Amino acid sequence: MSLGLALLGLLGTGVSALADSSSQGQSILDPAGPNAQHISDLWYIVLVPALIVLVGVGGAMFYIAFKYRRKDESFVPRQIGGNNALEFTWTLIPAIILMFIFGLTMTQIGFLRNTPAPDAYHVKVIGQQWAWSFQYPNPGGKPLTTFGTLYIPAASVVNLDLESKDVIHSWSVPRLAGRLDAFPGKHNKTWIEANDPGTYYGQCTEFCGLSHAAMTVTVIAMSQGDYDKWYANLKHTQGGS
Repeated sequence: MSLGLALLGLLGTGVSALADSSSQGQSILDPAGPNAQHISDLWYIVLVPALIVLVGVGGAMFYIAFKYRRKDESFVPRQIGGNNALEFTWTLIPAIILMFIFGLTMTQIGFLRNTPAPDAYHVKVIGQQWAWSFQYPNPGGKPLTTFGTLYIPAASVVNLDLESKDVIHSWSVPRLAGRLDAFPGKHNKTWIEANDPGTYYGQCTEFCGLSHAAMTVTVIAMSQGDYDKWYANLKHTQGGS
């Protein structure tokens, strides 16, 4: 089992690295809203059977390689014929694990993609080389717009309508929600909700040209009172009616 434990330790190091990235605000293991929390929970649930398979298969491989290694030129391990029951079992168990993961994933897709509050606040997210812009509703006037930074009220569902002006971009703010592509000529929809006021970071995760790495995004969640004040000031600044 030593090989399996070594692989487990290596995987643990990788998980720790993912968790440490939360200091930069883009760790999937540090969710700050219900959408991201579902993704994180699903990741951990899938991790458990994956570790069982890793340790079991890796340990078995190491044990067999050590026990039946060639001891001298004349050594030939005892040959064992097929075992139908064993072969059926080691085929059935992975199939059950995969069906479990598939079913769990399918049950979560609806929650992640379909807003729990269709009539909630809508913001249009527009990707273009190489920046994001955000249009906020302004009844009776032109949409209000910010660039690079999305402002939202905390503890409220915010529906996002994604589109692109040029090439395929991909919206991703890992602590609030998973990634979703923005296509030219097509509208995609997702939603976010921040549990608490704070600043959350993301970026375009689809290579979209020479300055792709510069296409970052900042989401600032405010208390409802602070958001109302910010919105009123934006409306006044941009001349909304």
